[in-house]
Amino acid sequence: MAGSLKRLIPLYQKVDQGYFGRAWRTVATAQAENLSKMPRAIFRTSETDPAKHGEEHEGQYYVLPAQEMKSIFSQGLPSRFELQVKTFNEACLMVRQPALEVIHYLRNTNFSHPAVRYVIYGQRGTGKSLTLCHIILYCARQDWLLVHVPDVHILVKNCKELVPSSYKEGRYDQPLVASTWLKYFKVTNERFLKQILTQQRYVWSKREVTEEGQPLGEVVDQGINRIKYASDAVGAVLKELKRQCPLGSFRMLVAADGVNSLWGRTTLQKEDRSWAAPEELTLVHNLRKMMLNDWNGGAIVTTVSQTGSVFKPRSAYLPHELLGKEGFDALDPFVPIQVSNYNEKEFESCYQYYLERRWLQHEKACTEEGKKELLFLSNSNPGQLERMCAFL
Repeated sequence: MAGSLKRLIPLYQKVDQGYFGRAWRTVATAQAENLSKMPRAIFRTSETDPAKHGEEHEGQYYVLPAQEMKSIFSQGLPSRFELQVKTFNEACLMVRQPALEVIHYLRNTNFSHPAVRYVIYGQRGTGKSLTLCHIILYCARQDWLLVHVPDVHILVKNCKELVPSSYKEGRYDQPLVASTWLKYFKVTNERFLKQILTQQRYVWSKREVTEEGQPLGEVVDQGINRIKYASDAVGAVLKELKRQCPLGSFRMLVAADGVNSLWGRTTLQKEDRSWAAPEELTLVHNLRKMMLNDWNGGAIVTTVSQTGSVFKPRSAYLPHELLGKEGFDALDPFVPIQVSNYNEKEFESCYQYYLERRWLQHEKACTEEGKKELLFLSNSNPGQLERMCAFL
């Protein structure tokens, strides 16, 4: 047996150094030739300011600075995109027409009028969440206060803790979710929390009070440090922001990814084992108020998404299908923004970007035939293309 193993080891080394070595050199050579032929300007732009992006930048990638990734998107990015950022060691967003359209509208908005509501929709995997991130980055660069709810779906499904509200009978708090969101909100808007002062007195318990005229950051810290009051602290923060934004001291963006989850059904059970309705949840109740356009001085940008949606067909993607009658009526009127699959230029840009980052290792993927096969199999869907390339 030992003799057989000794004879096999040199054979394995010969195969490893021969076949696998040649295969790797073939892939590396094909990639090098492909990279040398393509102009870098096709898929990248050095302009990183969303305010300066225009049609000439459409389909090109721009890099998000690491500092903004920590401050603006510490919790706001899709999970697969976060994994890609770690793999590529850089965060790049593609400039796409839907984001440019919303940014154009925001740039030309009359903020003395009621807040305009935008609903981003599209089929699964088309890039709705990243379009929202592009818009959020624009508003952050313009010094707006950000009220960003990265994933509304977590409020109505798979909640680890659901407790009766101590403030309003018949409502239920989600302290862990509320506390996590307050931490994210604090990191994103730290400067504003020192400047904005409360306009009323908040009583948390017999011994814990936030007096009128105190920095809003104290209310945020109350919810973070005393998790029992986190849901009520979120309500107080949103109430103060909605009340003070029309005064003109700051611009506010309310951004919600998967806003359709605010209406419909939940998978959360109450103490009597009955299903909780969305309006019975404190966080949902307060977020619904933020979706009303009874305030001015900012904008409301949302997405509707089938991903994580409860009891909705997998094929549903239109606003009226995902929002239902109640949600559609609550948001109406709104500006619909459709995100479609990649066009020819966007697909080429994404393909070249994957090649540059050495993400496509299969020797056939670097050829024209391989590219056409990826185009056909993915149907130019960004999400499908990313998943397929992960195995190549």
